[in-house]
Parts: sequence; C-alpha cells; structure tokens
Amino acid sequence: MLKKLVFSVVAVVFFFVIFCIVGEIVFRVIKGAPDNPLAQITQNEDNQRFLFEPGKVMTSRSSAEGEFEYTAHVNSHGYRGKEFSAEKPEGVTRIMAVGDSFTFGVGAPDDETFAALLEQGLRKKGFSVEVINAGIGHASTIRHWDNLQKIHLRYQPDMVILFFDMTDVWDDWYWEQHAIWDKQTGKIKRFDLDYSWGTRNWWPTLVHKSALCKYLENKIVRTFKKLRLLGLGRYLKAAASGERAKSVIIHSIGEFSDDVVIEYDALLLMRGRERKDLIDEHWTRTARYLKKIHDMLSRQGISFVVVMYPHGIYAGPDQWGEGRAAWGFEQGKQYKDYYPFEIMERFARQEKIPFINTLTGFLVAAEDMYFFNWDGHMTPKGNHIVVDQILSDNTFLNLLQR
Repeated sequence: MLKKLVFSVVAVVFFFVIFCIVGEIVFRVIKGAPDNPLAQITQNEDNQRFLFEPGKVMTSRSSAEGEFEYTAHVNSHGYRGKEFSAEKPEGVTRIMAVGDSFTFGVGAPDDETFAALLEQGLRKKGFSVEVINAGIGHASTIRHWDNLQKIHLRYQPDMVILFFDMTDVWDDWYWEQHAIWDKQTGKIKRFDLDYSWGTRNWWPTLVHKSALCKYLENKIVRTFKKLRLLGLGRYLKAAASGERAKSVIIHSIGEFSDDVVIEYDALLLMRGRERKDLIDEHWTRTARYLKKIHDMLSRQGISFVVVMYPHGIYAGPDQWGEGRAAWGFEQGKQYKDYYPFEIMERFARQEKIPFINTLTGFLVAAEDMYFFNWDGHMTPKGNHIVVDQILSDNTFLNLLQR
C-alpha cells in the first residue's frame, strides 16, 4: 500500500515536471522568452550608470493601429537626445529634465520632447543652456530621487526640473515595495520586481523568468483575482457591456479595501475629491520623496523646479477620447476637479519650491489634438504647450539669470 502511494506521488510529480518543461518549450517557441521591460532598474546596484543602453536606437508605435510611430536615439551617456560632453562647458547652464514617459517623449521625435523644446526656446531667448532629457517610463519621485544620486548628479546640473505626472502617486506606492534598501546608509541599493518589502516573492520571480508562468499570470491568475473580487455574475455582466473588470473595481467606492483600490487604480490621483482620503494617504509618500529631492539639491546649491501637466481628461472633452474607457473615465466630458493640481501647489508653497502649473495653457489653446486618442500620451503639439508655459514663467526665467 505504501509503495503504491509513493509510486503515485512520484508519478504525479514526474508528469507535472514534464508538463511544465513541455509547456515552457511551447510558450517560448510561440511567445518567445519572457522580456522584462523594466530590466534596466533591476540590475545590480554597482552597475547603475545609465538610464538606457548607450547608443541604442529604439523604434516604438502605439498599440492602436496608425496612431503614432517614432524613433528615439540614445546618446553615449544613456539619455535620449543629442550628444553632450560629460564635463559641463564653461558658461553653460545645465538643466536636467527629470520625469517619466511623458518627459521621455512617447510619440514624439527627438527634437520635440520637453527637454529638446525647452533648450530650443531658452536659446532663442538668449540663454546659454543645455537641457538633458532624463525621462524614463514608469519612473516616479522615489526613482527620481534614486536616479539623481546614482546617475544624474555626476553631470553637475545647475537646475533640475521635475515633470510631475499624475501617475507618480501610484508609481511611488508600487516602487517603494520593490525597493531594496541599504540599512546603513538609508539609500536604495536597487529596485527588484522579484521582491516585495525586502522579501523574495517566488511567483513574480517565476513570471519574470518563465514564458509559461507569464502566460498563466496574464490569462488565468489575474482573471481569477478579479472574479474573486467581483463574483462571476458581475464579472460576466461587465464583460458583456464592454466595461473592464478593473474599472468596476475602481469605481465600487466603499466595497473594497483601500489596498485593493490602490492595487488596481494607477490613475488614483486623477479621481480628485471622489477619492480624497485615499489620495491624501498616499500623497504623504510622494511628498516625502519630493522633499528628499529638494533637500538633497539644496545642499548642493542646485535649483529645483516642479512642473505639472494635465492628462487629457482635463484638457478637453475630446482629448484622450477613446482610451478613457479602460480606466472608467467618461467620454465627451471635460473634468474640472482640480484637486491634483491644488495638492501639489500647496505642497510646493509650503516647501518654497518653484512650481509651474501648465494646465492653463491647455484650457486656452485652440482646438486641436494634444493627447493621443487611445494611448493618452501627449502629441508633439501638447509638448509645445507645456514648454511654452515654462518659457513664460518669470520665476523660472529669474532663476536662470542668477
């Protein structure tokens, strides 16, 4: 009897291992090896020298057919844009433009990103400046603080402009749990997606390394989690009506815990006063890292400016028209709950940080497409509006004249 039981267990284990091996081979043939798009942030802390691979040429397009396609050129220092000397030229004011994918310039050519347009505009005004594009997708204030220490400050900027995105509050929550800290220095060694709060999480580790596990995560595990939260009836009802389960969870106020809501709502800050208590709770984290950046730069005599831009829902009823539905925003509506801008303006005033709110530029702009309809990033025309607002800000221009 015991022998039969042992044989059965061994047989089950054997066939399970064979199933996994065959499944992995099949999915690697069909889907390819799992590609971690954020691999550059999980590298060993001793090798964190660049945002991107120097000299790399990246071509990308929108997931919506024909919406946009662009090519980004990375210079020898790992930043998008033209070459510059590591040693700052005498008489030149060097500005580091820090931000996420909006700053990097998704959907725009190299010469129409925030950084490129700002350099062009300031030079036309007679300023001898050099603006470096330090934007990288999915970054937020905690990663800006880390990247400034490990990468950006070696280029001796005279000013850092932080382009604050409304996803930063969620991204700070996400990245802080994946941070590996040095307990002695109080600094971040690295960010590692295989760890949560300092402990290795084995399922994400397998997902990042196995094509089979990645498929199971995307197609089964995530679906099961939503089914568990909503129940089969509500899940099927949402699917039948074309509403995403994620959107139902986000808008079920009071039904789910704050931990569930923050997990699914990367655009939490854009909910405004509807989610004020939850926003205020998570804003304290973002404010803490903004203050760390400000204090660090102040100690080194580097000017710090925060620029905030809107997403399409604030810019007009037809901006980012199609992509809104996935996040549960109404189409054909211009949102006027400006709490996200107010909370940043209040913080900047308290900390005495120069703050530029570029929303006004969009509200008075002629009717045009400033945000991609599906993707939601700014078009080059939108980038121009942001930079025009910066160039007309007297506080900013006075800082450059010091």
